[in-house]
Amino acid sequence: MSDETIDVGDGLKVPARLEITELYRRGYSVEIAASYSAESGSYEAGRVVVDRGKDGPEITGELLRLITVAKLLRRGVLETFWWSIQDRPPANARDDGPTPEVLRWVARLYRLALLSGDAPTQAVAEGLGVPRSTAARWATRARDQGLLTVSDPRGGRRV
Repeated sequence: MSDETIDVGDGLKVPARLEITELYRRGYSVEIAASYSAESGSYEAGRVVVDRGKDGPEITGELLRLITVAKLLRRGVLETFWWSIQDRPPANARDDGPTPEVLRWVARLYRLALLSGDAPTQAVAEGLGVPRSTAARWATRARDQGLLTVSDPRGGRRV
């Protein structure tokens, strides 16, 4: 992670660069260097290194096809940010409805999903334990109240 941060809006500052390392049982590791792209609004892999380690298997084309860079990047981004957040979403968001606190979490979860390349409305639904349709309504409400300043650049299509 770099010391340089970028303000991506909605009260969220992110590191300009991330270094993500994933260790595999078979003895090899994958390192991904990613940079934040303002154009896409997410992190993009710029370098991927596979190391077989001391006793790992030979790195073959077959092995490389098993490495899902997008999935590793998504997980690494989410883990990086999840551990840096001091508080957690309200456990009773479904019952409380769209309170100011819940709507702040809608904005935060939506933005984190965009950063990691996930479907933002689905991430809000899963993060708050509500149906996707409720998450979409709450995202609209958060946007209307100025808490959420971005939209899914994919135009609402499901991924």
